[in-house]
Amino acid sequence: MLCPAPVRPRLRARLLVPGALAAFAGAVVLLTVLHVDRRLAPLDPVSTMLSDYALSPGRLLWDGALLLTSTGSALLLVALYRRGLLANPALVAAKALWCVSLLAVAVFAKDPQGGAITATGKIHLYASAVTCLSLPVVGWALGRRHRDDPRWRRFATWSRRLALAAIPFYLPFIVPFAVNVVLGGHLPTVATGLVERLMMVLEIALLVLLGHWAHRAMPTGVRFRPSA
Repeated sequence: MLCPAPVRPRLRARLLVPGALAAFAGAVVLLTVLHVDRRLAPLDPVSTMLSDYALSPGRLLWDGALLLTSTGSALLLVALYRRGLLANPALVAAKALWCVSLLAVAVFAKDPQGGAITATGKIHLYASAVTCLSLPVVGWALGRRHRDDPRWRRFATWSRRLALAAIPFYLPFIVPFAVNVVLGGHLPTVATGLVERLMMVLEIALLVLLGHWAHRAMPTGVRFRPSA
């Protein structure tokens, strides 16, 4: 006689979300150390941008935080895709773009304030702009797609809320960037340090939410085994 038995996903599949969340936690620890230890990064968190850490003695911690966030995001992308939450190819591409742009921000450091504009600095600028847009687009679109699904309505609501809440914090960067690139003018950003750090908190919160969502979407099934 055959009896139903629960099917557990393979170990690698089960470790995707825990691995992603562990990577995000490691990134938060490194960023916290950079903000607390003034010897590693003697920067004012209110007035200096996060990318200025790449020009400080704590650059390895900054690069490590970006690498961990990118790695965790890639694991999360696989989990969301395998569990049927992130099925749209455009959204998959947007999430992959977020992962790649984080690596580009780490590899290509910004130009020092007041220094010459270099190709490396330009790549950093464009990668930062992509980073600003890609994750909230994914969060909002993912929430919109699943907003009517009773299983995921709460996750979808908070995903959209966090993505929309991030928009005001992106504007001080995106608007001057667009004016400088498209019109060739010069529009300075304001309160960059504090604004960018608040934006970072929203990004981390959105990533953790997506991780919890992917965990709850862990597939379960039934297989049959002979009874004794």
